[in-house]
Amino acid sequence: ACFAPGLAWAGAFMQAPGRGQVIAELAFAEADIAYDAFGRAGAIPAWRKFELSTYAEYGLTEIVTLIGDPSWFTFRAKPPGVSRTRLGAAEAGPRVRLLEWGEGVVSAQATARVAPAGRAAAAYLDMRESAQVDVRLLYGRKTEVFGFGGYVDLQIGFRTRAAFGHQLRFDATWAVRPFERTTLMLQSFTAINPGRLGDRFMLSQKLKASMVYDVTEALSLQLGGLMAMRGVNSAAERGIVAAVWWKF
Repeated sequence: ACFAPGLAWAGAFMQAPGRGQVIAELAFAEADIAYDAFGRAGAIPAWRKFELSTYAEYGLTEIVTLIGDPSWFTFRAKPPGVSRTRLGAAEAGPRVRLLEWGEGVVSAQATARVAPAGRAAAAYLDMRESAQVDVRLLYGRKTEVFGFGGYVDLQIGFRTRAAFGHQLRFDATWAVRPFERTTLMLQSFTAINPGRLGDRFMLSQKLKASMVYDVTEALSLQLGGLMAMRGVNSAAERGIVAAVWWKF
């Protein structure tokens, strides 16, 4: 089939019982510009970050998929910045299908997100404390564009205790398969901390474009780029990502 639901990273779609996928991703990001409390871009001491994450999904039942996402990172900053190498955030929880009709599905997800290395790592993970809760409502739909199969995935979420306080999340994915083995993906990730502009209001909006190539039915390779589109109290980061997908 032209549509591969396993490609919906952390999306609304469910894994079949006893089936799942693992996505091992290596991401490199850097920034020498940041947006201040009014959204104005300015120079900052340059930093670089490498992060390795292993995202996994497993179908427990027809309507419940379990997810987990441990990570590790190394952060390097020019003085007066501080460099760190730590275990990163670890996230786990269930995703439950609420409604399915035609080509669409609505699901809900609740995960716990913790920093195993404690507060020393939390400051680099957009965490005010070493534990958070993330809840989301997700909508996914299979699509066809110019005869090419694909899907859209939309998410609205709430995350507790981020660096600037409780946070709203808005994520979107559009994917299309122009060739039998190739999926093109365009994703946006938006985080908003409500508050007064010039104080604790925070906005981070990133865009990620990538290609996933199916080597076999079970093994796929991904390569792409990530960049900040705009922000307030956030870094204007840019980077590249590479990942290996394994379906079982």
